[in-house]
Amino acid sequence: MIIWLILKFIGATIPVSLDDQAFRARLWLEWLTWLLLAASCCYLIGSLLAYGMGEPLSGHAFIHPMRMQPPFADLRYVAANAECGVDLNDYYAGRVVGCDPSGRTYPFDYPPMSIWLGRFLHVQGSHVPLIAISSGLVLILCIVLGLKSCLGASWQWRLLSSGVLMGYPLQQVLERGNLDVLLLLFFLLLAYLFSLRVNSSLLGLANAGLAALISFLLVSLKLYPIFGLAALLVQKSLGRSLRFATTARMFFLDKFAVLFGSALGLMATFPFLKGMNTVAKEGGLKSHGLLAFGYLNNSLIDTFGLDSARVLIKLLFLIKLAFLLIGFYLVWKTKMYEALKRCWQLCAPQASIFSQNLFVMMSATWLGCYVTTINIDYRLLFLVPWLGLLARVPFMSSSSPQQIWLAAGLIVSLLIVFWVPLLQWGYSDFGRRLITLAEPLTEFALIPLCAASLAFLLIQHTWSTFRA
Repeated sequence: MIIWLILKFIGATIPVSLDDQAFRARLWLEWLTWLLLAASCCYLIGSLLAYGMGEPLSGHAFIHPMRMQPPFADLRYVAANAECGVDLNDYYAGRVVGCDPSGRTYPFDYPPMSIWLGRFLHVQGSHVPLIAISSGLVLILCIVLGLKSCLGASWQWRLLSSGVLMGYPLQQVLERGNLDVLLLLFFLLLAYLFSLRVNSSLLGLANAGLAALISFLLVSLKLYPIFGLAALLVQKSLGRSLRFATTARMFFLDKFAVLFGSALGLMATFPFLKGMNTVAKEGGLKSHGLLAFGYLNNSLIDTFGLDSARVLIKLLFLIKLAFLLIGFYLVWKTKMYEALKRCWQLCAPQASIFSQNLFVMMSATWLGCYVTTINIDYRLLFLVPWLGLLARVPFMSSSSPQQIWLAAGLIVSLLIVFWVPLLQWGYSDFGRRLITLAEPLTEFALIPLCAASLAFLLIQHTWSTFRA
């Protein structure tokens, strides 16, 4: 009875009868999923705070295999280079070494805007914990509330949120204090701006100006968000008929703002592009991509010889292509896009616009990084909006059994991809043996399957906006 009262107080949906055995099972399910979500939030928040406090507490934060010293290493990387006053022309030309506290001497990963912005805002090393903790807390809150908006206050929401929160991508990006946290928040803000109803030309201009600024920061801070912004520009409409109640002359204002901001970001980055570390990732436990085979080269050559290794690499690529084709076929055969479209139709108009624009921008960003093979595992977080939409499909009465099975399969596949790197726990022999089996499964089967499914859905969505 006490558990029932607690769940009723926090707003959980529970049956009326207290005598039914199914009710008691549901009660325990509600209780356990609340505990799981609370434990996940406490773990992440506690790890962030412990990292911010430094030694010895930082040694007990996050799961050991992913920890990189010093705490919030990527953000300290940017702050140190902004603070030390290195000349950017010499830095990107390779004539001087940067000031990375981790001792990394390879070419700088980020466009120069990160250093310019750090110098303009006078960011110092002492500010890093506050920036990393505050932005990380906001990101955690956005993920939990975003999934709740898709699934409601149900046990499915709590279970899926816990799976995302405890997955490797979110822990990795928070542990490193990477700028991708800011990019994720900027995408959320941009999608929100395009969902607002604007009742005057002045507010429309202000809205578009802020959208241009966000687009500029997205491209100039990391460059690859250009994939998502380009996909947004291809859409026929950003919800303009709902947003502007005053004049049709501002119909293209949002698109012009995104285009203008993106162009400025490219112009600011292009002169330094040759000096940036933009090489393709090798794959393995911390990165992935369509052509990510580098981590296998040495082991295959040592085991089978050079000629046989080349044949095996080509065979593995054909396996990837096969799962890409399977993903395309399954989405086409099950008409999965119709299910996603019904998800948006069930939302309020502004919420539907927000969800569609966020889905387009984040999905295209991840797909662009996958095809160009510059994907670090924390960029899997760009798939969270799609994950929330998929999780809603099985609980809609209009979904066909085939759509339900495909949605469930894609959800399980994504969660496996999120969790496989955590098998490194403690670098145990058991974990290494599991990784030996699980990592090729994710790299050559599950990720290509999800990538093709998402690409086909994105193409269908873009085409439907032109037909509407």
